[in-house]
Amino acid sequence: MKRVGIINGSRIRYMWITIMALGLVVNITYAQEITIWAENYPPYGYEENGELLGLSTDIVRYIIEDAGLQVRSWKIASWKRALEETRNTPNSVLYTVVRKPDREDLFHWIGPVSDRNVYLYKLKSRTDIRVKTLEDAKKYIVGSVPDTAATQYLESAGFELEKVPHYQLNVLKLLEGRVDLVVGTDYGLAYIAKKIGASYSEFEAAFLLDGSKQYYIVLNKDSSPAIVKAFQNSFRKFQESGELEKIRKQYLQ
Repeated sequence: MKRVGIINGSRIRYMWITIMALGLVVNITYAQEITIWAENYPPYGYEENGELLGLSTDIVRYIIEDAGLQVRSWKIASWKRALEETRNTPNSVLYTVVRKPDREDLFHWIGPVSDRNVYLYKLKSRTDIRVKTLEDAKKYIVGSVPDTAATQYLESAGFELEKVPHYQLNVLKLLEGRVDLVVGTDYGLAYIAKKIGASYSEFEAAFLLDGSKQYYIVLNKDSSPAIVKAFQNSFRKFQESGELEKIRKQYLQ
């Protein structure tokens, strides 16, 4: 019986040592600070009155708090710099990123945050505008922003576009009747409508240009496995609780 007791005691001591060691590893891993990068891309991430806001910002804040992660800094930067810094620095996070085949192996992917639906929008009151095919849209004056993927796509399809420097001016022109259709995303248009004192309900998607992609949060490929796992688990928890869908709806009002 003493022999059994010695064996059991050894096992207990071994178990406690293992548990303590694992706990130490977790603590050390979580003590590694992460750097969070965001492009100024409303409504997903943007700065207002010195505060970082947005749909993706809300999600990342939840993950950080839920997982108990340590943050070195939150930074808003140009897309080029934010992407480069995240690719080159372990334990770096970037939002909001379109998931494409050529980026698949560059990062760990968390999400999706939302769909990326690019539409031709019209005013809901314009019942005279009917677009069943892309060719139909050529009958109307279409407003767009220079050098965007959607603009390049439409121009390659033979469209003559009314181009302005930014999306907000495009939406104002639509409200004033100076263009018939504008290019935009659902969340982007909802944000602009609120900013200019209009309502998202005044607009209607006339034609879907691209609904094939989604937006994600990404982590550097060489980030701590424990941090990556924490992001994945907390995002899944947020999604399954229904809170993710609630936040999405808030940004479409």
